[in-house]
Amino acid sequence: MQTSRLFAVAYLLLTFVDMARAGEPPEGFVALFNGRDLSGWEQMNGSKFIAHEGVIKHGQGMGWLRTTEQYDNFVLRLEIRWLKDRQDSGVFLRAGLEGSNWPDQKYEVQCENSERIVQIFGTNCQRDPQQAQGLLKPTGQWNTLEIACHGTRCVVKLNGEVASAADDLVPRTGYLGLQGENGEIEFRHIFLKRLERATGD
Repeated sequence: MQTSRLFAVAYLLLTFVDMARAGEPPEGFVALFNGRDLSGWEQMNGSKFIAHEGVIKHGQGMGWLRTTEQYDNFVLRLEIRWLKDRQDSGVFLRAGLEGSNWPDQKYEVQCENSERIVQIFGTNCQRDPQQAQGLLKPTGQWNTLEIACHGTRCVVKLNGEVASAADDLVPRTGYLGLQGENGEIEFRHIFLKRLERATGD
């Protein structure tokens, strides 16, 4: 009996540690990163992402890290920080698998801590570069990113403020991905909420 109780306590403690590392998902969201390893993700095109103490880390190298599941309409929330100035990365949306370094079919929310922050590549993006850059926290501090995709519409918030948007995405299902482009960058607290299909999808 004592052994069973000790096992139960140890299991609860490990579960608590895992939840703390992954972060607690907001209501209606699920965690895409468990804080321990890259379960639910696949390394693509030679990428070298690692999971360490509740954080997905990237140093040097190319390629991308993708979800094993595909998504069409969703709200994605994550935290991101850059360890040096002007470190390049991105979040891929509705991505396919074909491509050399990164997928040929994708939309990309630019994640470089510069005036290029939250540009939505592959769209007619609406964004004020100075306003977007002004929302960035200093290098080494965590920033919050929220990306909402619904039908043809994509809206990106940086640290709680709308920083870019686009209205011309193709409604389709694809992978989410984190880009590796030699930037020293970290991600954590990656949460997703699926949305209902938009009318006409």
